[in-house]
Amino acid sequence: MFAVNTYEEIEKNERQLNDRHIIVLLFVRPSLRGAQEIINEFDYLKYNAGRYCSVYAVGYTNDAQVAKEAGFRAISENLEGDWYFSEKAFSDFKNALEARLGWRYSGEVEIVVLQSNPDGAKILNFQNYVALDVNYGIQRGYIASFPRLMEALLYSARSEVTAAEADTNASFSRFSIRNILLTAIEGCKKIPSPIKSILGDRLFYWPSFYKAPDPSLE
Repeated sequence: MFAVNTYEEIEKNERQLNDRHIIVLLFVRPSLRGAQEIINEFDYLKYNAGRYCSVYAVGYTNDAQVAKEAGFRAISENLEGDWYFSEKAFSDFKNALEARLGWRYSGEVEIVVLQSNPDGAKILNFQNYVALDVNYGIQRGYIASFPRLMEALLYSARSEVTAAEADTNASFSRFSIRNILLTAIEGCKKIPSPIKSILGDRLFYWPSFYKAPDPSLE
């Protein structure tokens, strides 16, 4: 679990890790409904993710000097060390990613799942990324809760990475983000909705090939 407020911070950290794994960008503003419960999970996610999954909390820093200089505010007393959040850093990151991907942030708690690419010129591989609107998924009964989703996602990521490493015949260039999330969703569904209908709901499941409608045409 890493606190980040710029895209460059993620790239730098992934270069240092120099490993092929799953990456989760977590978009959770402290003012959102249920956000504090998610923030309280940060320490657990840090220890649970291991080397198979890097989780980045967008718009946050745990550097007190950066927080002081850039106008961040403290967000929780329940975490190891001090964590700070900036609405501006969050918005800047979100706007840049929207422009890059054609994805549109819902305004609620979301995760964007992609993979690292340590052997490539670009360390972050968005070719088969998927975004999930967590709050919407909970409301619709697609997933039971954020902790259950992340537990299932991290387990699925470990399985996928471990299997790829063990397969000496595999090119090991890409993971199946779709399969990882399908397994995770199946493992944390609240009601027995057909998985095909869940993955077809674009308000919940946003794959890389889907582009946001042009607002000027709406």
